[in-house]
Amino acid sequence: MAHSFHGGVHPDYCKAPEVPVTVIKPPPQVVIPMIQHIGAPNRPLVQKGEKVTMGQKIGENPAPVSAPVHASVSGTVVAVEPRPHPLGDMVMSVVIENDYLDTPCTELAPMTPEQLREPEAILERIREAGVVGMGGAMFPTSFKIRGGIGKVDKLIINGAECEPYLNGDHLTMLAHPEELLKGIELVRIAGGLDKAYYGIEKNKQDAIDLLNSFHPEQYGVEIVPEEVKYPQGAEKMQVKAITGREVKPGGIPSGVGANVVSTRTCFAVYQACYIGKPVIQRIVTVAGSAMKAPVNALTRVGTPFGYLAEQCGGFVKRPRKIVLGGPMMGICATSFDAPNIKGTAGVLFFTEKEDKNIEEPSCIRCGKCLTVCPMHLEPVFMYMYYSKGDYENMAKYHITDCFECGSCAYNCPARMPLTHAFKTAKLMFQAKAANEKARAEAAARREESAG
Repeated sequence: MAHSFHGGVHPDYCKAPEVPVTVIKPPPQVVIPMIQHIGAPNRPLVQKGEKVTMGQKIGENPAPVSAPVHASVSGTVVAVEPRPHPLGDMVMSVVIENDYLDTPCTELAPMTPEQLREPEAILERIREAGVVGMGGAMFPTSFKIRGGIGKVDKLIINGAECEPYLNGDHLTMLAHPEELLKGIELVRIAGGLDKAYYGIEKNKQDAIDLLNSFHPEQYGVEIVPEEVKYPQGAEKMQVKAITGREVKPGGIPSGVGANVVSTRTCFAVYQACYIGKPVIQRIVTVAGSAMKAPVNALTRVGTPFGYLAEQCGGFVKRPRKIVLGGPMMGICATSFDAPNIKGTAGVLFFTEKEDKNIEEPSCIRCGKCLTVCPMHLEPVFMYMYYSKGDYENMAKYHITDCFECGSCAYNCPARMPLTHAFKTAKLMFQAKAANEKARAEAAARREESAG
């Protein structure tokens, strides 16, 4: 039985899963950033002038929290240098000139039936294939699963895809139901669990029915229909919906015995293990008022946003803003030259039509933000103390426990920039902690020198 969670909102979902997947022609050059995950950045394994094959590993780091990256096309390395990253800044990247041959790399062979039942073999393959959280978090999947062994008794597969516009998970369910169930089974085996719970919002009833027709119980999977409510796709909300357990402020799902893995991640696990294919492409929803029409685009990793928009029909009007992910929790990109990466589920091109900001907004104390926060926080007070720079009261009202779902800002009639403020406040706390640590270390060095 699915549980519900406190708060949440019902935005206009603007989804178009009926639009079939379009395979985007790879660009003349792909830009593969060495950072496409949370954790230690990769080091390039190739040099300028070197020939590479599609799927060849071109960057890795032996650190436990890391995931290698692979060439998404075959061709010639024309640069190994910092390039614009979709999350901002310049990041070391490998630039490959596409030879349009897609010559495959054969280093990752399909796993044998025996290996597909061996947890350690599955975990090693997941890492080697560069699988990360493809719902947007980009946490290395092998490390996440391994860290939960012996601690986690509930594996939850996130099929909510509650952000507006995004369709990739839904379309994956419809196009690859059996492969998806096999991928979930592999994640379950790797984690040493007997059962996985696949939470899917009821607005995807076609996918629920299709997956059930493949008898998911034979893969150790139970489909759990969920209430349609944003942010159902957040990890903490999935845990609440499936198990009834509450992840407290400051906590993580594994703290209550749960692990949450996204739909597209499970499909990537299937491809890595059954086919021997690393993460080099994904479905990217390209939409927004600047586009002629929404496109669900199967896109190679490393495709620049400008090229992607062109291949999806081009602009009816030059966009004012590029949002990566969904409009509720997505982040703004700063360059058309930046490429999509493993965690890019959507690229939304918006004009001023969607700009709802107003100058000098003023809180009217209506309390609507309090009713929708899924973490039971009090945004009205969090914002007030943020505006005053009052760290003590920001901490008292748990401002750092906000996961920036945007429900409060969406529900605010005064259009207060609540989510942006809380994101900034968390950065302020990080900077404050770093400064205090630096001062303490400097004082310790002075004391040591004096002694």
